[in-house]
Amino acid sequence: MINLAHRTLIVCKLKGLEEILPVTAVHYHLSLTTSWRFVKPEEQLPGPDSTPDPLHPEFKNLSELYLLASPEYSGRFSVPVLWDKKLNTIVNNESSEIIRMLYNEFDAFLPEKYRHVDLYPENLRAEIDLAIEWMYDHINNGV
Repeated sequence: MINLAHRTLIVCKLKGLEEILPVTAVHYHLSLTTSWRFVKPEEQLPGPDSTPDPLHPEFKNLSELYLLASPEYSGRFSVPVLWDKKLNTIVNNESSEIIRMLYNEFDAFLPEKYRHVDLYPENLRAEIDLAIEWMYDHINNGV
């Protein structure tokens, strides 16, 4: 399961990963005291992915996932989160690292038409890395 920020959602769509990696979108309102919260069952937010956490329906906030994965965690409760439902833990919560995983780590499970979609071609990697660094520093990290 993946709780997504927009960049990772775009990569999921381009790679055809929607069937392999279910998406849960947190509520758009960030609480400064409890973190991002999951949508309540009775709320009707736009988008099919705005739902309660399907694996932990009792969880109200994203912080609960972080603390389940690591009870001593004291950092920021940020999105996106790549969640391992078998090990019941966070795989990663850094968008550029998750995106790099999505580029090819799931290719073996994809239909042929998506398997060879290369969003990180060797000859453009230096330019892509520079663009990602600039976006992170000047746009993403300012959110």
